[in-house]
Amino acid sequence: MDNIQELYRERNKVSKELFERAFNGESSDQFPFVVNNANYFVFGEAPEAIPDGYFQDPAVMYQRQVRQFQHHYELIEDHYVPYLMPFMGTGVLCSAFGSRIEFIDKMDPSATGFIIESEDQLDKLQPPDVEKDGLMPHVLKFLRYFKENSDIPVGITDCQGPLTSALQLVGYDKLFYWMYDYPEKIHALMDLMTDTLIRWVKKQKEVIGEPLNCCAGNQGVYVPDGIGIWLSDDDAILMPPSLYDEFVVPYNDRLMEAFGGGIIHYCGAANQHIDSFNQMKYLRGINNFSLGDAESLYKLRTGLNKDIVIVACDFTPIDYRGYYKLLFEDMKLPKQSLVVQSLFSPVTGLKNKKYELINRDEKTVVSELNEILRRYSNT
Repeated sequence: MDNIQELYRERNKVSKELFERAFNGESSDQFPFVVNNANYFVFGEAPEAIPDGYFQDPAVMYQRQVRQFQHHYELIEDHYVPYLMPFMGTGVLCSAFGSRIEFIDKMDPSATGFIIESEDQLDKLQPPDVEKDGLMPHVLKFLRYFKENSDIPVGITDCQGPLTSALQLVGYDKLFYWMYDYPEKIHALMDLMTDTLIRWVKKQKEVIGEPLNCCAGNQGVYVPDGIGIWLSDDDAILMPPSLYDEFVVPYNDRLMEAFGGGIIHYCGAANQHIDSFNQMKYLRGINNFSLGDAESLYKLRTGLNKDIVIVACDFTPIDYRGYYKLLFEDMKLPKQSLVVQSLFSPVTGLKNKKYELINRDEKTVVSELNEILRRYSNT
């Protein structure tokens, strides 16, 4: 068994307290930050750094993640709080309905193709067995292994929300057309996705012994008690408010209500939904990978209610000095209810709202990033 929890107990305690103040909106003079070089997914990693069997053998996944935690603590003085993550890509829920998941060597698993070709097939979808169908039993095996072999908190697997799950089954063109042509069928589909996701997350929490209203973390960021789920809603960026309000908002809110509150993640800009976010009763935070769009991030923070935390994430920009200067010196991004995370990759960098291949030294970049974010956090 590892000794991560014992070695860094006091450091983690300080970090958790800072996160709790941020989520409670108690402090505007300091924000928690994470320079994350311990990613549970493999996107952005050099192939030689990815061990064979990472997605097949729970011991391999466990060992890699623990090594990453130790490496992180030795290199960086930020507010990172580790948790084990049984990651199997973004298609676990849709796999339980019959979607095919492809495992490509040295890459994250991905869903391939859509299983719904006509609106009549929607009526034939049946709730899956969360212990037997698709990748769900594979994830449960990893959860049980982590729980039995470590006292590090264990998180639920990647959680695609009702909208993303429906799109993975149906496809973009059909789902959006059918919202106009067959609204009753799409509401029934969203009901099914929501109910299935609630049962699936409850089963995971049962295995790891986690209360419904607690969540170990959200994409590498510690989450305080009282927030029990996070969900990906990437396709929100494509939708007008009218469709989002009718077909997404009530289902996201029902999902988050089941777990005491939640955090919504998306990449890109979805500022057309700021009013909708503000109306969600159980929304506690937005995890936004803004893709380096500082203006969009600023509008999101200043447009949202102050009790909704902004988790400002991104892969580390190539010009990270200029990016964080723009945010905190030029734009003066408010620090209240703010968390900042920069995900370091040795081979991937962000430039002009796109990811580019780049080779850069980990120690040099993360050390400087750590000092930059510490300075802005405390000034």
